[in-house]
Amino acid sequence: MTKCPECGSTDIVPDLIVYADAAASGQNPPYVKLLEPEPAKLPFIWSPKEVKAGFRAAICGACGHTQFYTKQHAEILEAHKKGIPVKPMA
Repeated sequence: MTKCPECGSTDIVPDLIVYADAAASGQNPPYVKLLEPEPAKLPFIWSPKEVKAGFRAAICGACGHTQFYTKQHAEILEAHKKGIPVKPMA
């Protein structure tokens, strides 16, 4: 984001890492995770494919409008197209 879609300001603070409360996140920033499901016939050696993407934010300094995004968007899209589902929350 270089210009705020809400107020039009160019006073943007970009590329901020998005953190969550330490108790809720184990002191790690929040992320999405796609994890390959276990196959019906499990091979002798198998490790699931996984794709993780952390979040970044851009914040407008004039009005506070915030946009979240990820830099791993291409990897997430490719995994999604291959049918790798989002890992359910425990």
